[in-house]
Amino acid sequence: MSPVDAYLAPHDVEAQIDQMLLGVPSFSGAEEFKLSPLLPMSSALATHYVRSFPQHALVVSGAMGSDSQFLLAPTTCYAVFDHLRDRQVSGSSLFTHKNLCFRNEETYRTGERQASFLMREFIFLSTDVGLAREWIGGIVRDVPPLLAREFRVDAVVEKASDPFFDPKDLHLKFQESENLKSEFVVDGLAVASVNLHLQAFARSCNLRSDDGKPVYSACFGLGYDRLIAKSAAAQADVQSTAGDGRKASG
Repeated sequence: MSPVDAYLAPHDVEAQIDQMLLGVPSFSGAEEFKLSPLLPMSSALATHYVRSFPQHALVVSGAMGSDSQFLLAPTTCYAVFDHLRDRQVSGSSLFTHKNLCFRNEETYRTGERQASFLMREFIFLSTDVGLAREWIGGIVRDVPPLLAREFRVDAVVEKASDPFFDPKDLHLKFQESENLKSEFVVDGLAVASVNLHLQAFARSCNLRSDDGKPVYSACFGLGYDRLIAKSAAAQADVQSTAGDGRKASG
């Protein structure tokens, strides 16, 4: 399989992951979007990503030339924020979006590090940062046992920072000091992550509360390809152990 090939999840396993996520209380009642993975380069988030992480950005141009350039979305929440731009938010809202994402990687490994991969994200918006933190707390509590039960993987929640940032970047230092990002790590590989954006994304997309202030946002994303790969490896280990036991007892 070449680096540009998408590792598409088998339909039944993809549906199993969808069903598992819908069973998480923090994700109940989410409004689902079906959006394009093409982000206009005129959008604030696309511009920021290309400026901050040029080594990972994949940009395509339409037939009309440079004025019709698009960023292939590196994460599904970008399309949601772009879709919601200039909205007024009252109280709290929850959205979800599943699509292929695209990142230029230095190395490739099928199921673990790919140019294109399937991801679902849940995006929480609120005028109260405390509610956003509570939403994250529920995810950290509920998701690991579900992954263990449904996919036989042991996910450890670890404080993290974006690997795209330079170690000297102030964004990374702030992210680490404020505990804004955590990853769900299975055997050394993050299969999911949760992020508290504070008001950064809302400011970029002009999402404001009734009193005109930027709202708070948080998101949870799960990579289907990585979860499937780690689940298959875990089940193979179990079968291998069982086989060794049978052979030894015989």
